[in-house]
Amino acid sequence: MSIDSRLDRAIAGKPQALADAIAATHLLIHSAVLLEQGMADVLAPLNLQLREYLALYMLADSVHESVTPSNLSESLKATRTQVTRLLDSMEAKGLVVRLAAKQDRRSLALSLTPAGAALLEQAAPLVAQVHLNAWAPLTETGTHALHSQLRQLYDGLQRSHATLYKKYRLAPVSRATNSQK
Repeated sequence: MSIDSRLDRAIAGKPQALADAIAATHLLIHSAVLLEQGMADVLAPLNLQLREYLALYMLADSVHESVTPSNLSESLKATRTQVTRLLDSMEAKGLVVRLAAKQDRRSLALSLTPAGAALLEQAAPLVAQVHLNAWAPLTETGTHALHSQLRQLYDGLQRSHATLYKKYRLAPVSRATNSQK
């Protein structure tokens, strides 16, 4: 059964506004999966996972401030346990090192190794090409307009989640707590 036929069944009989919202959400999720798969495909020959690439990119971009495992966890939407495993793997590959932070020796600062920087230099153009290919069906103007709309969607979802937590007096669930369950 095709994605389109499943979507058609999901929105059948729904008011137009709801049908459009469901269809847009469905297509957004499936597009994200395809983008992620495209990036994974170009990174695989380099023996690099997408999260590893994103971590390398974040570390390379941290010239003015150090990156901690907590920063990485927040940026990657990963638990502390997942980030620890990721860093263990990356450290074993010689891509990153963990050092005691200068400001607080109880904290760790992450640093890119020369091998990590070299691998990022190889991977970045491949991932950039996936980005460009993905958005090629839209004009440059269309891509810019969609970027603005996606920003509005993201900001609205952030506000909506905060409102729900406040309205129902929910405590935000700690990712660390979730991973320990």
